[in-house]
Amino acid sequence: MVDVEPMLTYDYSNFGIKNVYSLILLFYITFIYPIFTILNYDIKTNKQVVQDIVKQCMKIAKCNVYKVSKRDLIYDKNIVYMTNHVSVGDFFIDQHVLHYAAKFIAHNKIKNLLPIIGGICYLTSATIFISSGNSKEKVIENFKKIEEIRKSDDVRNMSLYPEGLRRPHRHTVSASLKKGFIYHSFENNLPIQLIHTTNKDYVMDDEKIILHRNTKLFVYYGPIIDPQKLKAKFEKKHKRVYTKDDYYDYVYKQWSKIWSKMDKYRIDTLRSQGLSHEECLEKMDNYSTKFPIIEDKIENGDNPLTVSSLLLRSTLWSIIYFIIFKIVERFFSIISCIYKQQDFASLDASSCTSTSTSTSTSINSCSFSCFKFPILSNLILSHASVSSPVSTTQ
Repeated sequence: MVDVEPMLTYDYSNFGIKNVYSLILLFYITFIYPIFTILNYDIKTNKQVVQDIVKQCMKIAKCNVYKVSKRDLIYDKNIVYMTNHVSVGDFFIDQHVLHYAAKFIAHNKIKNLLPIIGGICYLTSATIFISSGNSKEKVIENFKKIEEIRKSDDVRNMSLYPEGLRRPHRHTVSASLKKGFIYHSFENNLPIQLIHTTNKDYVMDDEKIILHRNTKLFVYYGPIIDPQKLKAKFEKKHKRVYTKDDYYDYVYKQWSKIWSKMDKYRIDTLRSQGLSHEECLEKMDNYSTKFPIIEDKIENGDNPLTVSSLLLRSTLWSIIYFIIFKIVERFFSIISCIYKQQDFASLDASSCTSTSTSTSTSINSCSFSCFKFPILSNLILSHASVSSPVSTTQ
């Protein structure tokens, strides 16, 4: 079954100042603020690095997340989290929803597009970067890499997007899910927990390139899906071998069930029913009073910053201190030149006959201290060229 839904397209028809402002904020989040996080000596662990960036993003977006389900996130080792992918804002919203207990999978090209965020995700082990390509050899290589990294991590489980690329503003469930990781779950006996979050595409609207503040998000934490238990139950009931396609069908059925359960909390669903955007927001505000807010917290342990992270922090601070030193040095050089100009201007008029020689010496001295400032040197020389003929005349 092939998913033929349209991919993300951009709408530039109403591009204006709000879009420019949103792009500036996005640039700040991805290229500027992460540098402040790296420089922060109060941050001592990997998850704290990610949490600091996420907190800033949530603060800028002013969005709140509410838990609809009675159950919470399951932290058992070897669980695979699967959640819906609809917006570029997923990269900080899902970290908040998963309490920093998951590492995501991304293509290597993300590190090129977002080098600072990509570098931080790599250094803090928040992301598994894999090569792009659909060849059998490349897929096997990527799965082997993912499995090795997953097994070695004691504080994070793996999280992925079974829908593939992000597709915002859909009020119906995907026609299919990517089978690769679901098969991987079946073959390696990795339980799955489905997590569904609505309205992420209204925090950062990729299609219209605009940030919507004060958006209400709703999360459903699904029950655990254990392939071993399902296999035993199925074979006992149907008297045949339980295959990976049977397992995929079950996962997709649960995915669709949760999607339908969350329809009433989805702005896109209400918009498809004819409600205005303002009416949808009013309903979301009303729903938010009925559910507990999901707190920003780190769960399932953490690890200290790596030596590479500490070295990067020290290097950046060294560069900053060097720049500050050079600025201060240049400032005092300017002050020194200004005082020398004043001393030169206050020469006694009675000694003007010997000015030619002394002027040359003063200019050379000032020029030496101001060699980094040709403008100041030119000003002094031009003053001297005017003064010399006067002295000669006298």
